[in-house]
Amino acid sequence: MNRTTSEYLAALIEGMMPAPDAVRQRLAFLEFGQEDAALLRQVHDSLQRQAGPVVDAFYRHLRTVPELARMLADEARFARLRHAQADYFSSLTGGAIDDGYVRDRVAVGLVHRHIGLEPQWYIGAYRKYLDAIGGVLREALAGQPELAWQTYEALLKVVCFDLGLALDTYISSGEQELRRLKTYSEQVIDGMPAGVMTVCANGTVRTVNRAWRALLSLDSGSKAGRPYAAYAPLPQLQNCIAAGLINADYQHELVITAGPDDQPLRYLRCKLTRVPLDGERMLLLVLEDVTASLQARAQLRASEARFRSAFGQAAVGLAQLSPDGRWLRANFKLQSLLGYTEAELAGMTLNSVLPPEEHAAETEALQRVLAGDSDSHCRELRYCHKAGHLVWVQATYSRMYTEQDGVTLIGVIEDVAQRKRYEQELTQLARQDALTGLANRALLLDRLTQAVSYARRASRWVAVLFLDLDRFKNINDSLGHDAGDQVLVEVAARLLACVRSGDTVARLGGDEFVVLLADVARGDEVAAVAQKLADALAQPMFVFGHEITPVASFGISLYPKDGGDSQALLKNADAAMYSAKKLGGAQFQFYAQDMNLRTLDRLKLEAALRHAVERDEFELHYQPQLDMASGVIDGVEALVRWRRPGHGLVPPAEFIPVAEETGLIIPLGDWVLRAACAQQAAWRDAGLGDLRMAVNLSARQFKQQDLAQSVVQALHDTGCAAGRLELEITESVLMEHPDAATLVMEQLSDMGVKLSIDDFGSGYSSLAYLKRFPIHSLKIDRSFVHDISCDEDDAAIASAIIALAHSMKLNVIAEGVETGQQLAFLRREGCDHVQGYYFSRPLPAAELALLLARPPGQLP
Repeated sequence: MNRTTSEYLAALIEGMMPAPDAVRQRLAFLEFGQEDAALLRQVHDSLQRQAGPVVDAFYRHLRTVPELARMLADEARFARLRHAQADYFSSLTGGAIDDGYVRDRVAVGLVHRHIGLEPQWYIGAYRKYLDAIGGVLREALAGQPELAWQTYEALLKVVCFDLGLALDTYISSGEQELRRLKTYSEQVIDGMPAGVMTVCANGTVRTVNRAWRALLSLDSGSKAGRPYAAYAPLPQLQNCIAAGLINADYQHELVITAGPDDQPLRYLRCKLTRVPLDGERMLLLVLEDVTASLQARAQLRASEARFRSAFGQAAVGLAQLSPDGRWLRANFKLQSLLGYTEAELAGMTLNSVLPPEEHAAETEALQRVLAGDSDSHCRELRYCHKAGHLVWVQATYSRMYTEQDGVTLIGVIEDVAQRKRYEQELTQLARQDALTGLANRALLLDRLTQAVSYARRASRWVAVLFLDLDRFKNINDSLGHDAGDQVLVEVAARLLACVRSGDTVARLGGDEFVVLLADVARGDEVAAVAQKLADALAQPMFVFGHEITPVASFGISLYPKDGGDSQALLKNADAAMYSAKKLGGAQFQFYAQDMNLRTLDRLKLEAALRHAVERDEFELHYQPQLDMASGVIDGVEALVRWRRPGHGLVPPAEFIPVAEETGLIIPLGDWVLRAACAQQAAWRDAGLGDLRMAVNLSARQFKQQDLAQSVVQALHDTGCAAGRLELEITESVLMEHPDAATLVMEQLSDMGVKLSIDDFGSGYSSLAYLKRFPIHSLKIDRSFVHDISCDEDDAAIASAIIALAHSMKLNVIAEGVETGQQLAFLRREGCDHVQGYYFSRPLPAAELALLLARPPGQLP
């Protein structure tokens, strides 16, 4: 527990109090007796009345000495001393030299040492005191010279007693302090973590601490006073001590190894210095274990070596910069990136390769890193290449400390130019159509929004022309998608050539395009532009050796009449475009309110169509196919019909295109195939004839990977014979990928299924492929049959198809026969089979069963 100052002072006083016998002995030596005490008590009151003047005169004298005046400059201290001096004056003539009196005198000696009042001032101070009191005594005892002298002599004895006690205390306390300081210093030295040893000039050890003995594995009993060799067992250390003892200004430092044989070596660093101590020059040795430090330095050097190796060979730019931005190091990758050699960079700063507008921001950010306010600074920016151009980099700077350079910046500078180019390309792709380079939907909507905003402020018009190529699917199906893509590219170029620089042409996907006319003054301007676009598209183009004349249907909406925002304008232009298509295509239609109703109807139809199969809303009607030679019905074509609740029988032209677009044609086609096969087997089993059942395959069905498996399963489940199933495939579907089509047809043919090319003559068949296809019959398209009796071209085409088929030993079916003249022509040309309204419309199964039950008849 810590003691208070007063407790500590009391303990010091108690320790320095002379024994009672010593006090009596001192008083006896001064011949101070009871009579002296009595004399002092007689004059006590008289002297006490003069205490103030005596004390003041005493301190005036002390203040004439500069050194003492400085001690008395503190007024608070002066007041305390003056009060203490008044008390002393009172006790001086009290005549009672007891234990308390002696204790006060010892305290005075301690205080004097504490405040630094040296003994040299004691004699003069006490003399002045006695002189002042002597004058008072002479006045008090005037006329009694003998008594005055005796009293003064008694006072002198007391003052000499006090002076002796004060001097003894001053000296004793100094010696005690020296002993305490010596003990303290020895304890401090002995407790130091570093080994310490001092060697006298004669070679003996004066001081050696515990750490020294531990570091050199010496016996803990080794004490000072012996020759230094006993405390320095290593020859290398002994040699240095010997050299130090003969050199008055010796200073040296060395690293030695030490340690027990069964333990790893330790590295010890020893510093030897000659120092003056107690009048002679001692040799001071300080020993410390630097094993960990040296190992750490070795590891640091190894790490720095690895760093330098990795630095130079890194695949990214690496640099080391000074705190003021000077290039200290730059690896080869960075030199290549910036075009400068490392020597050139050494004379430059970071700002030398930064554009001026980046200087302030980069300097501030790097200063934060150096100050420790930020762990690192990473940013993408451009650096200046030596050749003058700018290069995109990602620069990351961190604070690093090395033994060689101190605090520096380490920079990782990565070339991101290629990534920036990719980002730019991705941004462009995100806003442009990859095939045509036109704006895509995102960019169109952005520009349309801007155009509407301007038109609203300026009271102008905006026109949106939504166009879709008519019968573009035929081009894809017959010539292939590469040809279709080439057509789209040419269409895009023609549209761009017809509009102003401030207008926008966009491709939304497939064969859908939008032309945005911004800042339109009059509505008739839009019609003129639409006609100009239509005329441009109607010019023939040659694609892969084929002449193509694309036509389009246009839908037009106008701001503000047809919508107040971009989405409404696009939707309404789309609705107008569908209206143009329904009118036959190759024309443009301005938006009208009822078009939205038609669009809504189509959406409802699509939703209902999705559930029609599972709700068993479809049914098949069958159109008879007659053998021209016998006049007998020997086959039928299955045609799907949709009996939509609340709408009656929906014509195929209304729902088949929707089914194709939405992919619903796949489940619908599967249902048709199974239902048709089941009906064929049912009629056969009912004795109504083993009819040939013709089923149309859609383009999507034909491209199914498991088509053959689906057909096998349908035949197996229904009991229909493979040879009585005839699958009709359009010419355009076969020619899209003729090689793949051949493989699929061979699978079906190997099963015994008959194959027929539907709508023959409407596509672009190659005779070479036609010869390879494993087909059974050709079906003449109804477009050639319709005017066969009055159009020489159609008649010639029909005759050629029949002749071609017979030359390839193929059966020929003519569909769409509606008149006797058509039938007569086909009979003359040798057509094998016919079907059409001239004989029968497509009939439900029950009605056709009645027709089949009639006796066989002859053709009209």
